[in-house]
Amino acid sequence: MTAITTQEKLASVKQFNCTGCGASLSVINPRAQHIACQYCGSVLDVNSEDHKILSALGKPDRYSPMSFIRLGMTAVFNDKTYQVIARTRLRMKYKEYWAEEGETGYSNEVWIFDEWLLIDANRTYFYLIEDKEGYLISEEIIPETPGLLPSNLRMSFFRQQSPQIVREYGDAEIIHFEGESNYRITTGDHLRFAMYRDRGIEYSVEWRMADGGQEIKEIEFFREVPVSRRKLLEAFSNNEEIEKLKETEGNWRFVFNVIGLTWLALAGLLLYSFMGTGKVIFEQNIQIEDLSETQPVMTGEIAVAGGGLFRLSLEVPFMTQNTEFYAFAYVLDADSGVVNTVEGDFYYYEGYEDGEHWTEKELSSSTVFRLQQPGNYRLNLYKNVPENMISPQGELRIVLKRDILISRYFIIALIVLAIPLFIAYSRKG
Repeated sequence: MTAITTQEKLASVKQFNCTGCGASLSVINPRAQHIACQYCGSVLDVNSEDHKILSALGKPDRYSPMSFIRLGMTAVFNDKTYQVIARTRLRMKYKEYWAEEGETGYSNEVWIFDEWLLIDANRTYFYLIEDKEGYLISEEIIPETPGLLPSNLRMSFFRQQSPQIVREYGDAEIIHFEGESNYRITTGDHLRFAMYRDRGIEYSVEWRMADGGQEIKEIEFFREVPVSRRKLLEAFSNNEEIEKLKETEGNWRFVFNVIGLTWLALAGLLLYSFMGTGKVIFEQNIQIEDLSETQPVMTGEIAVAGGGLFRLSLEVPFMTQNTEFYAFAYVLDADSGVVNTVEGDFYYYEGYEDGEHWTEKELSSSTVFRLQQPGNYRLNLYKNVPENMISPQGELRIVLKRDILISRYFIIALIVLAIPLFIAYSRKG
């Protein structure tokens, strides 16, 4: 698959203006009998002198193409230049095979895709299937062992292939058409299909029923091979629109990379904030039994060199089991004014139930606050023990850290950045 650098178009068989809207239309395929205008949706008779309108398919802007491909574009596949002459949008309602944990079955699914028709100067053609998952090149084949959907849901079109599980089967409805056609297409037309997969390649059969629904009027067999978006851009690179698309997508990739790196940096800071960030500027251990409900226990002096965010934590590294207490601490400035408070319910229970050991405990509490002024501070601590419970023994550790990172700010920033990150991702190609 290679690309050419000049805007080479196939020679038109006929050129005329749309009877519905006056747009210029070109017919490439000499076998085409009808053309659906991509501007107004009118279906015209190619062979009549006045190109009369046979029907209207509805406004095309309701069914915009999924990507960069448009009617009239040219592409080079295997050193041959092809031109896009038609697009059909279909809605499938089908059964899809699934297998999970030793069980198998078919689920009901709905899928929408575009089928582009490309033709070369020798009037050979193929279809390009496009959906939200990617692209497939679909070529008509002549099977050695043709057949429709078998009752055992196993298919094979060639003798060297062993029967394969039917992966999908069902009904496809045409909901939009534009471009050239050998027969008159109307919205609401249906076709039936079945598909199996062998060695990464999809094989399918499509058949149309006569108007009465009792007889098959047309059967076609196809071989479909995945093709990457990069290869398609390379094949279509002879179109001016592709260069503009590449430039636009390049700009979006830059935006995506910048936002993505910022998002990752914020995520790293968020994880860092969860790990107990900050610099310890004060730490003291107090025996729990020395605390009381009425008489405060005062900590040593805490020298704060400057303002900022601080985290004050009360931690119990050890306490007697099956006890609990409530601790409360005032943060006082040099004038004994209350700056902030921290409190916590601490308990440690364990036992056995039905022969299994269990433990319930809460051994830490903290608060984050801002100090505006440097100075010397202290803490007054109190304790309360529930009635009919002995006072626990152990230690209460007071830890004060500065230069704190607050997690919620990073969470908010990550949520806000997720929106432009998703937009850039969807547009970067």
